[in-house]
Amino acid sequence: RAGVMEPAWVLAAYQRGFFPWPVDERLAWWCPHERLVFDRPNPHLSRSALRSLRRAGWAVTLDRATPRVITACQQARGPGRDGTWITDEIARTYSELAAQGLVHSCEVWEGEELVGGVYGLSLGRAFFGESMFHARTDASKVAVGVLAAWLDHQGFDLFDGQVENEHLIALGGTLISRDAYLTRLQTSLQAPTVLGPWELELPAEELARRFRAP
Repeated sequence: RAGVMEPAWVLAAYQRGFFPWPVDERLAWWCPHERLVFDRPNPHLSRSALRSLRRAGWAVTLDRATPRVITACQQARGPGRDGTWITDEIARTYSELAAQGLVHSCEVWEGEELVGGVYGLSLGRAFFGESMFHARTDASKVAVGVLAAWLDHQGFDLFDGQVENEHLIALGGTLISRDAYLTRLQTSLQAPTVLGPWELELPAEELARRFRAP
């Protein structure tokens, strides 16, 4: 059914390879012919982003402010046809799933100010990236990179970026077929889900050393 955005429905959809993406302001569910994933998972992080992480005085956290990250991603592009795809209904549902320990975020802080972040859903050993934002140059890249390194450290084997775009390709995303994706997904779902709140077990800078700088 199109237009359904309830926690139980969302979880069932992701387990079958679908994710929400509104079309003409109507919620639809997609499982495209090609899927963008980060292998290992371990995206590229540019030297400038690494310098920002090490020199800008940023702190990186997990699950400290997930609803705020969702709201920031929603507001980053504004409303309208060419703006955000994150409807109020989607934001509410993912915040509910965050309270259940199933939606997670990686936040980048400059003092007490939230300057970047990424959020997504996790089931089994799979993480489904939903959206990211930045209020400082490179902050979203740092958030994605630190999160990916943490997932790798925890034994996750699928980091789903969903839809191809230049930004995700630059971070190291690759396209695989729908059949290949669904096979990997079912393998990942066999593992227990790691409920939140998640915490960084290694300092962000140490995690950064795992990155492959292009």
